Amino acid sequence: MRRHTCWTLAMLSMLMLAPGAGAQRPGGPLLEAVASAMGGREQVLGVGTLVLEGIGENYNLGQNTSPNAALPVFAVTELRRTIDFGNRRWWQDHTREPRFLTGNPAPQRIRSGYDGVAFDVLPDGTIRRAAARADVDRANELLYHPIGFLRVALTPGTELTEERSRGDLRHVRMNAAGNKFAIFIDRRTMLPARIEKVVYHPVLGDAVLATELSNWQRVDGIMQPMRIAQRLDGRWPLSDLMFSKVSMNAAVGDSPASAEIKSAPLTVPTITVTSEEISPGVWYLAGQSHHSVAIEMRDHILLVEAPQTEARTLAVIQRARTLRPGKPVRAVISTHHHFDHTGGVRAALAEGLTVITHARSEAFLEEIARRRHFIVADALAGSRRRPRVDGVGARTVLSDGTRRVEIHQLQGSKHAETLLMVYLPAEKLLIEADVYSPPALNATTVPPQPFAANLIENIDRLRLDVQRIVPIHGRVVPIADLRAIQ
Repeated sequence: MRRHTCWTLAMLSMLMLAPGAGAQRPGGPLLEAVASAMGGREQVLGVGTLVLEGIGENYNLGQNTSPNAALPVFAVTELRRTIDFGNRRWWQDHTREPRFLTGNPAPQRIRSGYDGVAFDVLPDGTIRRAAARADVDRANELLYHPIGFLRVALTPGTELTEERSRGDLRHVRMNAAGNKFAIFIDRRTMLPARIEKVVYHPVLGDAVLATELSNWQRVDGIMQPMRIAQRLDGRWPLSDLMFSKVSMNAAVGDSPASAEIKSAPLTVPTITVTSEEISPGVWYLAGQSHHSVAIEMRDHILLVEAPQTEARTLAVIQRARTLRPGKPVRAVISTHHHFDHTGGVRAALAEGLTVITHARSEAFLEEIARRRHFIVADALAGSRRRPRVDGVGARTVLSDGTRRVEIHQLQGSKHAETLLMVYLPAEKLLIEADVYSPPALNATTVPPQPFAANLIENIDRLRLDVQRIVPIHGRVVPIADLRAIQ
């Protein structure tokens, strides 16, 4: 027993004398070994700036043709990412081109970053401050690179705990003043393979963001991951970037964010919902980019579309309730599963509405209803209502003796296999989303409408007597406008 006690005291003494504050904490010695494998503790922590240049892919999250289909891909043709670890800031400039059928096929230049606040550079060069949630998420971007992670992990006061290994990967949890991450380390190379954090997504709620690190190469004595990919919940890829050039400790200058932007107050987006009665008992609830439609039935109001966000959908429901006081809003038809059109589904469910959707979207929307929203609690997270999602097939009729509402699937759509359109035969109105978005009256150019021909094919196939198109994007137009673009 005495020899065992002496051996234990000797080992504790050795650990206390080991270099680096991280060595005094569970998980600390392992991360010290990681820093050594990357090129040495002092060398790694001495990296003040990084400039990463390369190409890769971005994925269009929430825009796949069906809930379980592969995501559409943007090719990233140019990318320059500047990271200033010392000043806790970064900015990125990249150009991407869609490799899928879309109404906007032009290359897109995207510039954004974080410098005390999150900011975006608009196409015209104007810089604006991003929303409050972006401040949190973009500050954490610094820790998704292994150098940034180690700078925080090896700081005194950071809590480190080594967990059970997962296969060939050793696992350390990090808690930096309540900001929690996990890192997974290849036990053969002692290099990081993945960094994880639970983040918030408005549609998916709490989700695990995994940053995968590979193609390690030595650059000026420091091992660098030359390929960085990100994925949500192990299911949805976000990006896959490959770097051809890495510059360390170069002078990076100022970020695009001016002092005025950094001091600008946060603004809460204004929700505008206008109502226009386009036919007796049918209202166009517009006001911004994504519209809804309210349809009066005998004893209730039926909505079409719960779009964008919780705030937008709650405002739409509230406006619909004022149209015929005393008639409850009972259900909403969701045209398809894309995130910009389902961002308000949880809000609708929290308000007690039944969500009607395509049968192939039913399981996905039920999953959305069940997902945990702990980081940012929404209306459904605090509701005791039992969410109801009803899937429909290729053709469904809702009728109560006063109005007939037909729900039809758009067959053969290359935009989404779950697309529903809503036809009111007495009013000769067709409500549709994304396949035809009429331009503004004063538009000088007409954007491409690659899905419009398929809409016409479906109208003709079903022999629908349509006089006006009621789009979720755009404005109400006569059917002649749609047929004129062929």
